[in-house]
Amino acid sequence: MRFWAVIVGLIFLAAAGLPQANALAAGGNRVALVIGNSKYVYAPALPNPASDARLMADVLRKAGFNVIEGVDLDYAGMRDRLNKFTEASYDADTALIYYAGHGMQVNGKNYLIPVDAELTAPAHLRTRTVQMDELLAALPPDPAVGIVILDACRDNPLARTLAASLPKSRSTTAPGLAPIDVSSADVGSGGVLIAFATDPGAVSYDGNGANSPYTMSLARHLAEPGVEIQSALTRVRGEVTAETDGRQRPWHNASLGREVFIGPQTPPPAAPAPQQSSTETPAAPAGTDARGWEIEQRVWDEASKRNTLAHYEAYLQQFPKGAFADLARLNIDQLKKPPITVGKAPAAVADTESDAPRSAMAAQPPAAAGNPETDAGTELTESAIGLDRQARIDLQERLLATGYDLDEADGDFGIKTRRAIGRWQEENQLPPTTFLTPKQYARLKLDTDDAVKSYRAKRASEAEAKKQESAASQKTQKPQPVVRAKPRREQQREAANPRAAPRAKATGRKSGFRTCSGIDGTFEVPASQRCPLSGYAHY
Repeated sequence: MRFWAVIVGLIFLAAAGLPQANALAAGGNRVALVIGNSKYVYAPALPNPASDARLMADVLRKAGFNVIEGVDLDYAGMRDRLNKFTEASYDADTALIYYAGHGMQVNGKNYLIPVDAELTAPAHLRTRTVQMDELLAALPPDPAVGIVILDACRDNPLARTLAASLPKSRSTTAPGLAPIDVSSADVGSGGVLIAFATDPGAVSYDGNGANSPYTMSLARHLAEPGVEIQSALTRVRGEVTAETDGRQRPWHNASLGREVFIGPQTPPPAAPAPQQSSTETPAAPAGTDARGWEIEQRVWDEASKRNTLAHYEAYLQQFPKGAFADLARLNIDQLKKPPITVGKAPAAVADTESDAPRSAMAAQPPAAAGNPETDAGTELTESAIGLDRQARIDLQERLLATGYDLDEADGDFGIKTRRAIGRWQEENQLPPTTFLTPKQYARLKLDTDDAVKSYRAKRASEAEAKKQESAASQKTQKPQPVVRAKPRREQQREAANPRAAPRAKATGRKSGFRTCSGIDGTFEVPASQRCPLSGYAHY
């Protein structure tokens, strides 16, 4: 009997030690690169990235990472840190890169921007930025896990400066960052995960405090004990979406071959289940706490992806007190609102099912959608429209067509353009911030369609008349002969040897006679005769 008791005791001890052994195995050699760029030379300083980087570096050190850290790095500094990370992470089991600061996308490729970058020519993308592909190449080979976290989707004035220098034949910049497909990335069988602070093509927000909403939520959940990294990022998405009223929706793309835990793998003790009233629908039973959370996560991911009433209601039926219940009810209220119409053009109905990523224009605050008259434009809301140079010229022409004072439509939103936008907003009972929102931009275009057509027709007519007048003036003016000056040597020769003036031909001479000279003067004889030697003619 005692023998079997000892055996059972050993089995229990071994089982109790398994989670700790797994946690140690999951830890192994772990390396992180953390960069936060705030103090830009050629762009306004960002308030949060430097403190965001320090916060994430502290979280990762406590989780057992060897952290290579850098704040406000120039181009040489970013290259140096990236090289050190590449060498340190080559034999690592888990390698993580966190970047906060300015980033941009051009032609679907992402670039991270050092603090000293001045982007005024297309070639500067290669010589003054760090490409996203270089970060992926720095991740360790098989069988390690590579993780890249980017809080770099902020509104970027450097992108607008570069866009003005790019030729029209090449697709220019767009807001935020472009999505990255890691499904076929050859970075080891462990796999790759890339996390973004917000949806592709959208901009993220700096918080009112020392850290951005995204990094604050990451610090809370990324190294949470017993929480797998994709579950942690799902919680981050829910928190940030709720905190920003749907304006910022973090997302991630992963191709992992196994579960990855940044913090300890041992889950915290399960809390006792709350008592449910008889009117509430009970949650689906789960074998363990971790298994229940995985099911809830999958249901919520599907609902968030489809973004329809039916999917959110299905989530609430299964998890009425789930982690995303409040956010689900907020989205349901938003989808139930009637479509907003501008003039005669109805806005798109929000409850249609779509698998496409949400754009920055669709991620406007619910208050702005419900009451456009009180919608205040900011630099972020105007950046979300994604105006390229041609669209800016079009907007300036519309303002000119309606009588606002501008020098010319050149695509540069200077002081006069901003003043004209502010006057238009004031005249339409909108907050005169001089920056547009997507709804204000749509309204301005609708209100000025007729005026801009007349304006452009008049401009085209004036240009054609000027062209015809110029062609007519060139036709009436005959080219004058060009008198070339004689060579200097020939001029000197003629001055030294002047030619005798040609004799004037005698006038009044009769045809058929010869003039002869005599004592008494001249006289004429027939041309067939010779003048007499004595000077007198003999008849």
